[in-house]
Amino acid sequence: MERRTPDFGRVLAAISQRPDGDFVSLRGSEIDGVLELAFLMANANGDASIDELEAFRALVKHLRPEANIGALLEELGDKLGGAESIGERVRAAAANLTRSTARELAYKAVYAVAVFDLETNAEERELENLVIEVLGLDDKRAHELGLEATHALLA
Repeated sequence: MERRTPDFGRVLAAISQRPDGDFVSLRGSEIDGVLELAFLMANANGDASIDELEAFRALVKHLRPEANIGALLEELGDKLGGAESIGERVRAAAANLTRSTARELAYKAVYAVAVFDLETNAEERELENLVIEVLGLDDKRAHELGLEATHALLA
């Protein structure tokens, strides 16, 4: 069976979003925050898999179709390389996500990147827990969003 590229239009659909303004889309610096969090998840264990990179590429193409993926990967890699810790970058990226819907959409994107390669490891679980904490999501809501993302990936 051939694996499909993730459809982030489905993943980020407003399935159960709480309206707080323009709730069906991310805008401006929110996109930057989501992309950086997804990049961090792809690199949680220091080595992004081909599938994680494919999921990240699909997310970039959905949120910023005109982006040069190579340049974006280099920029985000430099930010991570210059940081004291991955946690520092998580907090900096999450600072761009002030709307509750933006935080929930960010979690769905991060979750989709994490699970797309059908593998998990301790570093990814640790980073996911940090993202949940920093985004201010409770465990129940994070679980609901993870299920939404999973259903979208399987659709």
